[in-house]
Amino acid sequence: MNRSVPPTPAARRCASALPTLLLAALLAANPAAARPPVIDVHVHTDPSHYGDVLEVLAATGVTRFVNLSGGSVGDGLEEALDGAAPYDRRVLVCANVRWREYAASDFGEKQAAALAEAARLGAACLKIPKVLGLGLPDPDRPDHYMAVDDARLDPIWAAAGRLGLPVFIHTSDPKAFWEPVTPANERYAELSVHPGWSFAGPEFPSRETLLAQRDHLLEKHLGTIFVGVHLANNPEDLDYVDRTMAAHPNLWVDVSARVPEIGRHDPAKARALFVKYQDRVLFGTDLGFGRQLMLGSVGANRPNIADLFLFYADIFRFFETRDRSIPHPTPIQGDWRIDAIGLPEDVLVKLYLTNALRLLWHEAGPSAVDREALEQARPLSSFF
Repeated sequence: MNRSVPPTPAARRCASALPTLLLAALLAANPAAARPPVIDVHVHTDPSHYGDVLEVLAATGVTRFVNLSGGSVGDGLEEALDGAAPYDRRVLVCANVRWREYAASDFGEKQAAALAEAARLGAACLKIPKVLGLGLPDPDRPDHYMAVDDARLDPIWAAAGRLGLPVFIHTSDPKAFWEPVTPANERYAELSVHPGWSFAGPEFPSRETLLAQRDHLLEKHLGTIFVGVHLANNPEDLDYVDRTMAAHPNLWVDVSARVPEIGRHDPAKARALFVKYQDRVLFGTDLGFGRQLMLGSVGANRPNIADLFLFYADIFRFFETRDRSIPHPTPIQGDWRIDAIGLPEDVLVKLYLTNALRLLWHEAGPSAVDREALEQARPLSSFF
């Protein structure tokens, strides 16, 4: 695998002022041909955008993606799956829980049955958002939130295990979201745009409580694979991620929207973690593609297609090179520089491609689908 040369920090800062063809030339310095096909397992979109997402991502070298916002049975999932059907399994769809019925006494059992139907229809996974633990009042204790490991939900996790559906679970959020929203908060810019993302009030459970609940869930359901999105939602503490993955072999992680945090650590330590758990780490970005783009997060200024290409180029640079003090991909998430971790080529292949193929597509390696996607990809210059 040849090491690509990404846009320089100066080029990134000046990108918006460059003529479009020159910008395309800069982006082309980071060619998709320099790496294996890439799968993005953490995308949020809807069926009307599948073709556009595939076309844009193919220009970056991403040949497949997983839509985590598939909806529930009778509430969008069928449309999401039908929309994916024409694309030769380049799009997989996660089912979602119908949370608005959560207070019903038989909620767990009904959602387990719905999950079985979702699997029959073709859903490949289940996505659980942070609303579990942070947004659903406990039906029996309205002054508390429903716990992540609430026993009433056990039928859902058991069904996912029986059906072979990995559970992508988002539990808690960045540490800074529990700190006062003042200029001293390192994510003040992001929280100022999204005040509802703050959990600094006493009414919210602590991060530690939420993560402990999630880890207890892993213990209760050893036959179910859980994907802890955002590096198990604790990239600030790599020792914790290491301990948790060692203790729970049914835990996988994705890297979506957390390169800014991962890159603040000693690169040798971060690299060692990825090498140690190389068979259980997935590439993802938290791309949102719809009425507006979301590139890991979103601020007051709407990103454009050039920002999307730069976003992927910065992430590839982080995993493929050992550059120091480089910009991270999502400036709204904090004002700091990161150090790239330069993973070994065999680990990169697993991160980018084969782990996702094995877990979600049940395939051993890339196929004609990936080759054709790259061969038919539009050149970057055609987007400008």
